[in-house]
Amino acid sequence: MRPKAILSLLPVLLLVGCSRPQGPATPASAPAQTATATTLTVWDWLSADPSQGVGHWLTEVDEQFGQAHPGVNLKHVAQSHTEYYEILKAAEAAAGQQGGPDVVMIHQGSRVMDHRQSLLPLDKYVPPELKKKIVGWELTSEGFSAEGTPYAVPVAVQGLAWYYNRQVLAQAGLDPGKPPSTWDEFLSACGKVKAAGYAPIAAGEKEGDWADWFVNSAYFLDLSDADRVALQSGAMSWTDPKVESVLRRFAGLGERGFFQEGFMSTPLFPDTGEVFMRGEAAFILGLLSDVAHWKEFSEILGPENVGVMMCPGADRLPVGGGFAYGIASWSPNPDLAFEYISLIVSDENANAFLAQAGSFPANQDYDAGQIKNPTAKQIAGWVAEGKTGQPLTAQVPTEVVEALKRECQRILTGQTDIPAALAAIDAVAKAAREGGAE
Repeated sequence: MRPKAILSLLPVLLLVGCSRPQGPATPASAPAQTATATTLTVWDWLSADPSQGVGHWLTEVDEQFGQAHPGVNLKHVAQSHTEYYEILKAAEAAAGQQGGPDVVMIHQGSRVMDHRQSLLPLDKYVPPELKKKIVGWELTSEGFSAEGTPYAVPVAVQGLAWYYNRQVLAQAGLDPGKPPSTWDEFLSACGKVKAAGYAPIAAGEKEGDWADWFVNSAYFLDLSDADRVALQSGAMSWTDPKVESVLRRFAGLGERGFFQEGFMSTPLFPDTGEVFMRGEAAFILGLLSDVAHWKEFSEILGPENVGVMMCPGADRLPVGGGFAYGIASWSPNPDLAFEYISLIVSDENANAFLAQAGSFPANQDYDAGQIKNPTAKQIAGWVAEGKTGQPLTAQVPTEVVEALKRECQRILTGQTDIPAALAAIDAVAKAAREGGAE
């Protein structure tokens, strides 16, 4: 029985890549390509390592596409995730005249809306049957509505969960079969882990992304769904006491020394996950799909040693959009580009995505019987039961999210206090709304 509700999940973040010239090898029986062969260029940040995970899965998709289109030169380029959107902006400024992409990987949510002027509207391309089987359209369509004009096709479901190392909890005198279920219990457990000589929480705040993850995971403790909508729309101020309570929880972890040494200079990827997988920390806030997740942790620590929980005290996981693919508005081959995207989200490749990458696909017509990992089963069960909620920052303008990340870094380093940080974030949010109204 497949879970009907792997609801659209969010963002952020993933592997740092480098350019990977490629294209599937031309079969010996196929005619040699000539200078006039059609070239289809695909950009993403996940295919840098074709030996495993999402990179391997994408390599197989490319091979399938090459076999079906022997006259097409598929050029797959893995860009750096850290600079991805700056690189994309440069391509947009050149309007694709300097070797820009035809097919673009993009995070669901505000990133799609930020770049929709350079993405082809997909109304005429997406058939009803595809629209029905895929979740997440509300985060890739105009007005954040599933009924709006789509600008990208959701590929992955993404979200956040707290994972824990059962062995470390046992070493700290805690019951690994009973993780903390309230915020106070969590703080107490972290104190015992620290006293036992381990880092309570593996974190990487070099880019500020961990703070964004924390806010999306912990806001359920202090804000209702109505509050989330009000904050996203501007009806609630970022200086509201409820938002302040979330940041006080965040700051309290730093004040108590609950992160590993050097966490402020630690990149979120891949370093934070490596701290956890080396057995140096008890807890980590990780993803549901792609990387820094149940599959990766289980492969290193053993599935019997990895547990998963919601943010202590919360009754839901933040589940939003993962990555999606759109077509650049300047592409000379949009029909071919959509054929590539359609192959990626096909039923066959949705199953391969789950099996190879340990990622929950947006295409819900996948075989849930593939899920054998106990941690993944727990997550799938929560999702099927509807124990999910939208990430707080999924529909917040990118510049506001960047301000949140920046101010949280300053809080942890003592450069500002929480009221001043929230006032700065609120000022950016007001400016973004005023700019959008012009």
